[in-house]
Amino acid sequence: MSLIEMMIACVVLMVGVLAMAALIPLAIGTNSKNRQQSNSTVIAQMLMEKILSVPPGAPTPTLSDCTGASTTITASGSATGSGGTLLSSGDIDFSQTAGSSGDPAGYYMLYTACGSGGRQSTYDVRWNIKTPSPYAELVTVSAKLRGSNNNLVLFSPSVTIRSMIGQGD
Repeated sequence: MSLIEMMIACVVLMVGVLAMAALIPLAIGTNSKNRQQSNSTVIAQMLMEKILSVPPGAPTPTLSDCTGASTTITASGSATGSGGTLLSSGDIDFSQTAGSSGDPAGYYMLYTACGSGGRQSTYDVRWNIKTPSPYAELVTVSAKLRGSNNNLVLFSPSVTIRSMIGQGD
């Protein structure tokens, strides 16, 4: 009887160990996705701060990535919104081709982040600036990881940051 109990306990233990082993790749994938989303958030926040730091009438700022590529940032908007097309959710529409009428030049950039061992990740960053009054602007910045294979977008959700800037009377 004890031998049968021992065999049943071993089977139950083996099922538990195999189930835990199956969770390891899932945990690794989730960790990688969260790291990329954190990087997208940092890049979007960096661009948002750059846009918010530009006073009216100041020269157009530039932003450089780790490869030395420099992008001129358009920090002005219009009453209907200038820059990337916004979805009904308020997020930037990444289905538009960068440089098209849906995402005009000056309102998008490819930002490369360099990691250890020569690894690089390229992020598609787009923004929209809406000026509903002469005293306020609504700035929307979105960032999303791009793939390295033929510039296909990997399954990676975009990160969107919004900020309202303005001055009192």
